[in-house]
Amino acid sequence: MEPSGRDVRADMEKESKMKAKILLLPLLAAAASGCVMVGPSNARSLLTLDVQSPDTTFIDNSVRPIKKGEATATGLLLYTEGDASIKAAMQNGGISKIHHVDYKVKNVLGIVGSTTTIVWGE
Repeated sequence: MEPSGRDVRADMEKESKMKAKILLLPLLAAAASGCVMVGPSNARSLLTLDVQSPDTTFIDNSVRPIKKGEATATGLLLYTEGDASIKAAMQNGGISKIHHVDYKVKNVLGIVGSTTTIVWGE
């Protein structure tokens, strides 16, 4: 028995929906995996441009914030490089005592991103 036009149309719609799901799956997997790190920030979105936020868990008022050190890590899709650690930022700024730490985050659709750790201290 030959399938009716309605059956063929329904099969084509099912196939089209399945293809869309299959194509969407790698994109969602990449976004969920953190391929491009976003870093510690108060803002979470697919498009984050130049957001800066403090690490409020660490403030030492006995140290003066007279020096600034920065360290950056950048990423593109599945590749990320750089050292955005507090230690690297301290070394780059010649800092031995930390007053506080800030983070600067950039992220464009989970494709390109960077995190900069900014350390203030003496």
